[in-house]
Amino acid sequence: MHFLAKADKRCPMDSKDHSAWNAADLEAITDLLGRRVQQPAIVFLDNDGNITGWSTGAYCLTGFSAEEVLGRSAALLFTPEDRARQLDVHERHTALQIGEAEDERWHLRKDGSRFWSSGITFPVQRDGTVQGFVKLFRDATHLRARMKSLENEAQQSAKERAERAVYLATLAHELRNPLQPMKTATWLLARQGGLSAETGALKILRRQITFMERLVEDLVDMTRLAEGKMHLTYREVILQDLVQEVVEASREVADAKGLTLSAVVSPVPIPVEVDPERVHQVLVNLVNNAIKFTPAGGAIWVRMNADQTHFLVHVRDTGKGIKAELQPKVFEMFTQADAAATHRGAGLGIGLALVKEIVSLHQGTVEVRSEGEGKGSEFTVRIPLRRPQGSESEPQGEAQDRP
Repeated sequence: MHFLAKADKRCPMDSKDHSAWNAADLEAITDLLGRRVQQPAIVFLDNDGNITGWSTGAYCLTGFSAEEVLGRSAALLFTPEDRARQLDVHERHTALQIGEAEDERWHLRKDGSRFWSSGITFPVQRDGTVQGFVKLFRDATHLRARMKSLENEAQQSAKERAERAVYLATLAHELRNPLQPMKTATWLLARQGGLSAETGALKILRRQITFMERLVEDLVDMTRLAEGKMHLTYREVILQDLVQEVVEASREVADAKGLTLSAVVSPVPIPVEVDPERVHQVLVNLVNNAIKFTPAGGAIWVRMNADQTHFLVHVRDTGKGIKAELQPKVFEMFTQADAAATHRGAGLGIGLALVKEIVSLHQGTVEVRSEGEGKGSEFTVRIPLRRPQGSESEPQGEAQDRP
């Protein structure tokens, strides 16, 4: 019985013993707890919820002495709003029905202050008859504060994501508006021969319009992903054909910058089941990323291989490389290396974030490897050869509605 009278070192000390137990209480607590629980508050209740036993721990936690609470309802521990809902009665009723009642809620101290209580109430039976209840609880306010902090962080994060989606949608809309007139004007100039003496300028104009279109579509796709509206349309295609299409689509830009762009493909056709438009988008983004970040005279290779379950596409460049501390962040939205330090130029940092999301929709992975600045980089996409079971695919009719 020694531990029942042991005072918590943190509680107020005086000459009075604030433990109050009858013989039956002591026998029950010894049987149920094996004298091992010392820190939680321990309260005994009769069948009506009146307090019949009060431990030193309960005094330390609440400030109520045994003389102040014995014979009174345990409802005094509950907040006014919880008393109005008779949660003290509900707690005992639950314990009777299922053998225990685990609860986390606000409780009151003698001075009226509140603490977040975490505990359990269970019935005490003797000869098959319920003789009362034991309520054990402890102060978990620090855990509640941490949980509330995490909830606030989650709410703030959700708010920021929503605001970002609106921002992206607005930006995409504003950029889209002038693109079609620019494309039309370029087409008319070329047809009328207005730039016949400046064909190089016309090519640059077309190339930059194409780049802007791709940027806008990336913005739209990131918005669709944030809203959960992007779905995949799976078809079987030959991987080599897909890789060659990507390389040819990017060759003009690479040539204009004085880069060597090569595809290293297997002579044996590799059939894969993917959304070809989305995988094409992924690889174009990776190749354009390599072109953007590789100085003139550099080289870029796109190579592929497959194992029994997945295919892999590697995009390697001889560019400026990526700092070790930046590598874990390159797939995050709006992440950009310092333009002055890497000669990489400014950008929104959307392409690689979109790459990761589309690859994830295919239940695949994308990784980056770089030995550091000035040593190039390599991105590796790994996607299942066949459509994974249980993966979603948009109806064929929705495929026509893609931006």
